[in-house]
Amino acid sequence: MSLILGPGEKVLRDEMGVTYHSGHTRYGNPMFGRLILTNKRFLFVEMEAVKVGLLRKKTEYRIKGIRINIPIDKVLSTAIETRVRKKGTLNAPPGLFSKEQYNVLIVSMEDATGIENPVFEVRNPQDWANAIQRVLAGELL
Repeated sequence: MSLILGPGEKVLRDEMGVTYHSGHTRYGNPMFGRLILTNKRFLFVEMEAVKVGLLRKKTEYRIKGIRINIPIDKVLSTAIETRVRKKGTLNAPPGLFSKEQYNVLIVSMEDATGIENPVFEVRNPQDWANAIQRVLAGELL
């Protein structure tokens, strides 16, 4: 997927394989996708895995839709939260002997519906939070 950037816009962080858990009123179900931070925008692009080829051995990722695309000045803050789930699941309640901890990035933002707090599972939530805070502080513009 190529991202069309505006004048003076540059990609600061880009991660494929992100899971959106919840937190936005328009999107109640978990989604798989790509999280992108530019010096001017914050985006989440929902992707779907599609098997292609004669024997369907190759997996390609296709865009289902851009679910979040807001100007960076609409991002209010970030937080990192540790949660517990049943091992090997997306967010099922933990069992007595089958549980794991995981960290999520929560991004508070203002959009047309009001204040939203989408929750993302990324590889390194602290790096994402730091990058977003640096953009909000004007360091990476």
